[in-house]
Amino acid sequence: VLGLVDRMGFFGSAPKAENVAAMIPNSLLSTERIELAILGGFACGIMFIGVHAVFGKQAKAKGGRVAKVFTELQRKSFHMIGGCIICAAYHWGLKLGYLSSAFDPQAPKPDGSGPMDAGAAFISICFVSWMLEASRLMIPAVQKWYLSSFKGLIREKEVSKAAGIAYFLPGSLAAMLAGPPNLAILGILFLSIGDAAASIGTAGGFIPVGSSPRKVEGSIGCFMVCAALGVFCGLEVGVAVVASILVSFGEILAEVIGLDDNLVIPMLGVLGVRIALSPIVVFQQMAAMMCTGLAIGVALGVVVGFTSSSDGQSKSDHNHVK
Repeated sequence: VLGLVDRMGFFGSAPKAENVAAMIPNSLLSTERIELAILGGFACGIMFIGVHAVFGKQAKAKGGRVAKVFTELQRKSFHMIGGCIICAAYHWGLKLGYLSSAFDPQAPKPDGSGPMDAGAAFISICFVSWMLEASRLMIPAVQKWYLSSFKGLIREKEVSKAAGIAYFLPGSLAAMLAGPPNLAILGILFLSIGDAAASIGTAGGFIPVGSSPRKVEGSIGCFMVCAALGVFCGLEVGVAVVASILVSFGEILAEVIGLDDNLVIPMLGVLGVRIALSPIVVFQQMAAMMCTGLAIGVALGVVVGFTSSSDGQSKSDHNHVK
């Protein structure tokens, strides 16, 4: 069906495969709008802190959904500010000549002068974050200080495992490696602002998404915020919608299977734009790869099931016992 639609020309003439890379230059998005979006994210985070400071205590005393919403306002205010700090460091680091693009890095000079590869810079910060998280989880005194200092921001699941920042940083780095700077920053903003909308909508929502903790209201909020961000920064409406659908759907799947959405959303945002800008044959190839992966998974499941006995031992082990 996709091939027939492509031949009928409903999407215009498909670009040649060798020109796909040229479809995602950094100028695809407005640099001025990207800067405004970063500053807007900072402003929203600060506003959330102010709202929580003024009304949070009363709201939490009431309990129910209102308390949950204000708890998420507190958490997501720092989530938004932290994400915008990453965006600002990358954007203005490139603009001022301190960093080179992680997507298309410059070769370092023998004397070490010139801009630093942003990929190397941010993986260094990732290691720092991971070491801090490891020290917290391994040293009780550090864990006690951490839990008392960040009370109210830590989710229950993060008490005994890495906090969101340990996934946020590599997720942002993945976006930087997957697309040019402006597009990577948009992907990080999808996480910083779009995910905040998803969490707040879920806290105040009523309609569950299957058996997952997510609510339909949260997914709709994430989609609408991401689509609005994409259009504001210069994407065509159709491209922004495709990327936002991929981000919203990926966030739900991540929640269901236990994968941290801080890791996947930035990359999904960038790849969503790349997919939307690609010729329709890419969708056919993706469908073929999904079918192939499903077939391999089913085949492996059959093999494992065939070689395993009902009591958990393999048939060879079972025969050996006999």
